[in-house]
Amino acid sequence: MGRNATSREFSSRQQFHDIWNESGVGVAIFDEQLRYQALNSRLADINGVPLELHVGKHLREILGEVAFQVEPALKQVFDTGQPILSFETAGTLPSKPESKRWISNFFPVRDANGRVKQVGAIVVELGQAVQPQSPEPVNKPPRKAITNANVLRSWKEIANYMGACVKTVQRWEHSYGLPVRRLAVSKGSAVFALTSEIDGWMVARTRFRNR
Repeated sequence: MGRNATSREFSSRQQFHDIWNESGVGVAIFDEQLRYQALNSRLADINGVPLELHVGKHLREILGEVAFQVEPALKQVFDTGQPILSFETAGTLPSKPESKRWISNFFPVRDANGRVKQVGAIVVELGQAVQPQSPEPVNKPPRKAITNANVLRSWKEIANYMGACVKTVQRWEHSYGLPVRRLAVSKGSAVFALTSEIDGWMVARTRFRNR
């Protein structure tokens, strides 16, 4: 390898180092189990957890309840191989008392055979804090944790859960505010919904019709 090739290789490594460590945004790499494989110091600062305590930990161990907003997006990138851009999340991290907002871009990291084996994340913390909600009554039952079983990941899953056809639930979303969420992807958007929100909507609609 000649001197010019060596210089170019060194320059590329230096540029990558500068982007990773000096860009001012959080950067991370996740494996298929949604565990942190690598991250930069800026993301460690955003999460409020030392960098060395991230590696090998599941997303939920670091982000707490905020992870349930992020997981469907990461899994979609693994499943589709398509990036998700400008994905907004908000909430309170276990390590920080104030509510925050973040904008993230998620992108596939492929192996030599083109398979998505990891997902990268670029995270920007927005400056404006979210106003915390009023404290809940002490005697109010604790909220149930959101798990994979509580997430409906497509129009078909939402329709099956509600016992209706896809066109009907799409009409309900458009006309009656059925709580369906969207993930921005490079070729449009994908939808998902939480069963707890769907259940609440159906109860509210039943009460409205019975008035």
